[in-house]
Amino acid sequence: MTNQLHPFLRFDFNNGSFLVQVPDEKAIQQAYAKTSEKGIVSEFPFWARIWPSAHAMVSFLDRHPFLYQDRRVVEIAAGLGLPALFTALGAKKVIASDYQAKALACMKASIVANGYNNMEALHYNWMEGLPEWETDVLLLSDTNYAPADLMAVEQLIHWYLKNGSLVVLTTPHRLAAREMLADLAVFCQYTELLDQKGQSITVYVYAADNCPLQSFTFQEPVQ
Repeated sequence: MTNQLHPFLRFDFNNGSFLVQVPDEKAIQQAYAKTSEKGIVSEFPFWARIWPSAHAMVSFLDRHPFLYQDRRVVEIAAGLGLPALFTALGAKKVIASDYQAKALACMKASIVANGYNNMEALHYNWMEGLPEWETDVLLLSDTNYAPADLMAVEQLIHWYLKNGSLVVLTTPHRLAAREMLADLAVFCQYTELLDQKGQSITVYVYAADNCPLQSFTFQEPVQ
């Protein structure tokens, strides 16, 4: 995989700068096309791109550092882990997970490049049950795009809400997720709409009554 990787990209925000290892997306897509032509069944490499929802997540967290500073953070289906890597600048502990081995390899390389000792990249597939990780904040960036996964994603969210975590979800408008978002509306503490890379992304903040973070005030983006 190393011959398909760009150098590390630097990201700068108000609350710090960090590096992310980003693959050569075109080369990975070409490799995927070749395997498909040979009749080899594999999943499209969605993990290989930093999507607008991930940028929106970091923009939101950058304005609300109390959500991650000195706290435990978990990002699930993290892909290249942009939000998780950002929170590791000040979090007590960060776990970034994905079920794709190549995504995990990139995140592990980014952890080393940033010199983080408070972050791990771990394998997790939500179709195999609920995770054992406890966290103060759960991050989900554009995880509600596949209809076949929506039941598992909603179950995951309810599990963490039940255990007192605050959940931050960023997503473009997706008809497939409309029912899931309606079911979660009772837990919604805050929403905002952000424009990222020419795409409208909605930020949802969810918390149950037992969440110690639900009483915080959120800052609207500067227009």
